[in-house]
Amino acid sequence: MYKMSKAPLLTAVQIQERIEALAAQIAPCDFDVILSVLTGGFMFTTDLCRHIATPKLQVAFIKASSYGNSTESSGELKISGLKHLNIRGKKVLVIDDILDSGNTMKELVHKLADFGAKELKTCVLLNKPARRAVDFNVDFVGFDIENKFVVGYGLDYANDYRTLPEIWTLEEA
Repeated sequence: MYKMSKAPLLTAVQIQERIEALAAQIAPCDFDVILSVLTGGFMFTTDLCRHIATPKLQVAFIKASSYGNSTESSGELKISGLKHLNIRGKKVLVIDDILDSGNTMKELVHKLADFGAKELKTCVLLNKPARRAVDFNVDFVGFDIENKFVVGYGLDYANDYRTLPEIWTLEEA
């Protein structure tokens, strides 16, 4: 059984301010496609796209998961949505909610490389360097955080907590 922390780890204002700063870094890169990793990355992707606001920027979605209903990764990555993906010759930014062990993003980027993108860059809202199990560095990072299980702003535990506008830690009750 888990409960939310007494106060948010990151407030909605902190998140939005950081997203504006990230968008200012990303916009000059002139990406052709934003590839959002569902389901956790949907809120972050939406808000980031609002600030980039480039008319010819395409947005596509894939689903990648290794957590299920646990606070620990199963180590088995399930990816869907790649079948109809067309990124050949394009500059692609892959957006996810969190970089934890690094396994998901590293495997995802490896698989996407086979689709012929001209350039592949990565962006995450949250980065947990202490949990890294593989050698992988993300190109754009919202926040570095400690090794705590977090929910809210798209991140979930067993599909709960996603719609909270802040990011909270989940603690054992």
